[in-house]
Order: sequence, then structure tokens, then C-alpha cells
Amino acid sequence: MNGLMSTVREITQGGPARGGSTTWLGSLVATVAETLRVPFAALEVDGRIVAGVGAWPEHVERVPLGYGVETVGALVLSPVRRRDALLLDALAGQLARAVRAVSVAEAAVHATRDLAGARVPGGLVAALTAAAGALGGAAVEVWPLPPLHPAVESAAYRIAVEALGNTARYAPGAPVRLRVRARGDFLDVTVADGGPGVPAGFTAGAGVRAMRGWAAAVGGACTVRRGLPGTLVEAMLPLVPAPVVPAQRTPAEWAGAGPAETGNRTGTADR
Repeated sequence: MNGLMSTVREITQGGPARGGSTTWLGSLVATVAETLRVPFAALEVDGRIVAGVGAWPEHVERVPLGYGVETVGALVLSPVRRRDALLLDALAGQLARAVRAVSVAEAAVHATRDLAGARVPGGLVAALTAAAGALGGAAVEVWPLPPLHPAVESAAYRIAVEALGNTARYAPGAPVRLRVRARGDFLDVTVADGGPGVPAGFTAGAGVRAMRGWAAAVGGACTVRRGLPGTLVEAMLPLVPAPVVPAQRTPAEWAGAGPAETGNRTGTADR
């Protein structure tokens, strides 16, 4: 988690290329093309090309960019020599991590605004118990909690409700457990279901991105992975918020600004 958070902080401050997310990713794509000595390389995210170098050739190969069990995009490039296959795999892995970090940072921009001044009516325990009852009757387990910062409490509530809603939508009738507990300096929010689980290579939709954004907005992280069985959503949120995104910036400003301005179960999954 620390590595991911440091990467997100680096991106929100302009990235290694000292530009916005597209500029930074574009510099990485250019590095891939130069390293592999191919005349064309492009990055595809959400079905569109977001960065590239060179002219589109007659023949290309498409390399899925995997991050854990998730597909975050694809690298489209001129055919690579067979002897460079291992190098291509390593570069694709690095690019996948960068795309994932940019996605989290962009989501955190929106989430920071969502959480500004937010409160959980009636307190976290009562609100989660009510939400669990309304969204399929999940078993709720809440350990003794210290006083929570309003932003952390709001992020925990929103993540849990989103995860419960996804479970009700994609795994109706499956057993569900919601657990909230303090672990050291962090609040651990876990939603586990006994459904079919997310498929390998799934593409995160708006729901998963929102959960990651709420977590990152307070300095935490949220993961979605296959359980034994089902799907497991876990968020680790610091008890003292450590936001990674300047709240005053809009997504458009973040995407285009340099350091002078800053300091579906199948296909796309909505969970």
C-alpha cells in the first residue's frame, strides 16, 4: 500500500514527466517504444487511445495490461521480436501499475470533494446496520472503534454501502459479511460474499473506482479480489486522514496542470 500511495502522490504533484497524467503516461509509452525499438506504441484505456508515439502500422499486437486479477488497459504496438517477449512482459507490468495509479488519483480528486464536510447520520455503526438490512441482510460485525475523523467515517460508510450494493446486484442470495474493526492506526472495512466472484481479467467500473477514490482521498487503499469463495472488498483507512490529492483542484486541472499549478461481472464490472 505504501508503494501505491507514494506513486499516487507523485502523480498528483505532476508525475516524473512534470506534466499531467496523460503527459506522464505518454512519456512511459515512448520509453516502451524506445526500449523495444519499435516504431509505434500506444496505450488504450477504457476502449480509447490515451497516449501514443509513431504512426499506426498495418500490423499491431495488443498486450493486455493486468494488475492483479484486473485488466486496466492494453498496450498496442508494432510486432515485437520474439527474443524481446520477456522484456515486453516486464514493461507491460510497469505500465499497468502506472495506469492503475493514475486511475486511483483521478478517482481521489472526485472523492475528496464528495467527502468535504460529509457526515454519517446517526453514526457509523447504526448507518451500516441499516444499510446492510436494506441491501440484502448482510451479517454485520463491528469491533470496538476509537473516535473517527468525519472524513474517514464517511469514506468507510460509502465504501461499505457500495460494496454491499454490488453484492446485492451481482450475487443475490449469497451470504454476505460486513466487518469493521480498528487495526493499529487503520480502520479495516471488509465486505465478503459467497457469490461467484469477480472473473480474472475483469475491468473495474464506476463502483470499484469510486471505492478506491474514497479510500485514497483519506490516504488509504481499497482492494477488490476473489475470495474463497466469492468476492472480497477490503479498505484500509488511516484513523488520521492523510489525503493524497489537493482538494481545491478539479479533475480537468489535475489532468492538465504541471507543477507550477500544483504543489460487469463480464466486460466492465461496476463493482
